[in-house]
Amino acid sequence: MLPTDEARLGEIAYLTGFFGDSAGTYFPDPQLFADLWVRAYFRLPVSVGYVAQVDGDVIGYIIGSLNEAKYRQALGRVLADMVLPGLLTRRYTRPLSGLPYLIRTLRYPSPHASETDFPAHLHLNLLPQSRGLGLGRGLLQRYLGRLRELGVPGVQLSTTDENAAALGLYREAGFTVAVSEQTELWTPWLGHPARQMCLTCALGIQAGNEGNGKG
Repeated sequence: MLPTDEARLGEIAYLTGFFGDSAGTYFPDPQLFADLWVRAYFRLPVSVGYVAQVDGDVIGYIIGSLNEAKYRQALGRVLADMVLPGLLTRRYTRPLSGLPYLIRTLRYPSPHASETDFPAHLHLNLLPQSRGLGLGRGLLQRYLGRLRELGVPGVQLSTTDENAAALGLYREAGFTVAVSEQTELWTPWLGHPARQMCLTCALGIQAGNEGNGKG
């Protein structure tokens, strides 16, 4: 993953941000979505990320943070340095359109596992045309392998029971459900509640070296 991949990853995140479909269903401003969901990873002192390419075009990625506290700090910097000024400079076309969703995330927060045992997290997104090629499995294996090299003890992620294919992939890689709870977060857009899950994978080593893991 290179700094020049940032814009493309933002596009893919938006195109796949609603259980594999476009996040436009619940968040109509693509630039604001990209800034909130992708930009912080490119502001971390240490991160791990890889992209999948076909004929030179990036069609999927895996990205994450090795330390949740540092990720929150990076996200805070993005909010202060990019998002808030962007609201004043018309960087965003429909900045208020995502408020219903953002407010619901505060009302219905996702469950998390211990940040001591599972300090890393990840996001894996693939465009529809890239699915079924084994790219997700390859990205996930490479990401987990790099975390083991860096001495990270465990990794967690958040998903729902709407992501059946992704759940199968994660379970195959050794993830298990640490926390599962019914949530009304997605009800306005799905038409029914969903089960939000925190999945974890213990990497079987003690935390140690945190060298530069940018891929």
